[in-house]
Amino acid sequence: MRERVATMVVGAGLALAGFGSAPAAAARLEAASDRVLGRLEEARIGAALPPGWQLRPVRGVAAPTSQVVADARHGRAIRFDARKQAGFFGIELAEPLDAAGGRLAWQWRVEEPVPGAALRDPARDDSAARFFVIFGRRGLLTPPRMIFYSWGNQEAHGAAWPSRVSGRMHIVVLRNAADGTGRWLAEERDLAADYRDAFGGEPPAVTGIGFMIDTDDTGARAVGMLGPVLWRPGR
Repeated sequence: MRERVATMVVGAGLALAGFGSAPAAAARLEAASDRVLGRLEEARIGAALPPGWQLRPVRGVAAPTSQVVADARHGRAIRFDARKQAGFFGIELAEPLDAAGGRLAWQWRVEEPVPGAALRDPARDDSAARFFVIFGRRGLLTPPRMIFYSWGNQEAHGAAWPSRVSGRMHIVVLRNAADGTGRWLAEERDLAADYRDAFGGEPPAVTGIGFMIDTDDTGARAVGMLGPVLWRPGR
């Protein structure tokens, strides 16, 4: 994720200035209280993205491709494919979430990783999968804060650091090359705790979610996938 990429995100106030909102929709839940986010259950197989999602390309870099595909485990998933490309895919939540009121869960997988990537190296800062969460709304002079849950290469699980270009963005490594490819992996995060660790203080509402894939630094090809995203109140 090059400096110009991160600068574009912060400067433009990604998500809340340009991403579409998601109306509430009925969905099959894993638990009675779970809330499905991202409208994947409404998506048409073969569509580029679920309803309400938008692509924010990176200026000067070709945009990755995306497609809603059939999946034996989840019914539907979004497949992202990048070859020397970079882009953000995201959706604004119609009903913001109280970050302290539950836990966020999602499933993702990597089909093709990025060999040689290094998230701390500006010249090799690429990833096949970055799931991001947006806190707060863009103000007149301040963009929202964002946490990028990232699929690294050789970085340790749980490694975390502020973005080198903005104190309003934070990187958390959840997976790396040792986790392998071609299988779904489940995540569940306490967003309020992660926000406090990243930025200090209490978190504002969660207003958007999204996925980034980028290989513009290494020029490699990568394929990442995103499955269901759930909000689990009170956990």
